[in-house]
Amino acid sequence: MKVEGIIPAMLTPFTDTGEVDTEGIRETVNYLISNGVSQIMCLGSTGEATALTKSERITIIEETVRAANRRAPVMAGTGAPTTRDVIEQTREAKSAGADLVMIVTPFYEIPNQEGLYRHYATIAETVDIPIVLYNIPPHTNVEIGLSTLERLVEIDNIVALKESSGNLSYFAEAMLKVGDKIPILTGGDDITLPCFALGCHGAILALANIAPRTLVDLYQAVRERDMAKAAKLYYQLLPIARAISTAENFPAPLKEAVNQLGRPAGPARSPIMPVNPTEKETIRQALKTANLV
Repeated sequence: MKVEGIIPAMLTPFTDTGEVDTEGIRETVNYLISNGVSQIMCLGSTGEATALTKSERITIIEETVRAANRRAPVMAGTGAPTTRDVIEQTREAKSAGADLVMIVTPFYEIPNQEGLYRHYATIAETVDIPIVLYNIPPHTNVEIGLSTLERLVEIDNIVALKESSGNLSYFAEAMLKVGDKIPILTGGDDITLPCFALGCHGAILALANIAPRTLVDLYQAVRERDMAKAAKLYYQLLPIARAISTAENFPAPLKEAVNQLGRPAGPARSPIMPVNPTEKETIRQALKTANLV
């Protein structure tokens, strides 16, 4: 299975009363696939996975798989603080129909690099499903060291890396060391063009909930070496990328943007707060700059 191209980190739509909106999931999946994305990724940070119950997570995977209807592979996030919990969630995701899983580094439980390697190696040995590594140290306080990454890519069913550190130096070094062995995808909404220019294999983005077609066109422009077109599309999207790329209260800005576009999103779950009026106006202006409204 190729892990490349534009892959939305799909939000989880909620109703006004805070329940999972299954009809909204179906509408969202159809919208994303119709706009040319290569896969659908559910239950990541954008999908508020840690705010969901076990039954809700399973329902979301099943509804996403059903809506995709084999038109695009479905990736499910199964990250958790402990190895045992990840194995359990990964088995559940496979049973629910996921084609592959994305596993963020442990959080709250902070391993050393050997513990991190054994964490992923144990999961890979235990559960027979392709695994995408997820590096986002600003949120987990755990970084996949480059030497550890070199060891991990030798494991057969570790098939890609989502790199969301925001550190272009780390990203470039990872490309240099292992980019010929596994696909590396950026998770940085505001640094897509630099990462694409470095030759990465695609992106798993919150921004793809908002502007999937523009991102597909941007990625294709870089692959065709039409950098003038790529730069134009990048700068068109940059204000909205910056507006939603917040270190705190995520994914409230993203959900506000999708709500303003009239697509299913609903509120974020507590303790995430709704955006304030100033933030709403910033998002509205950014959507206008991106030619989305």
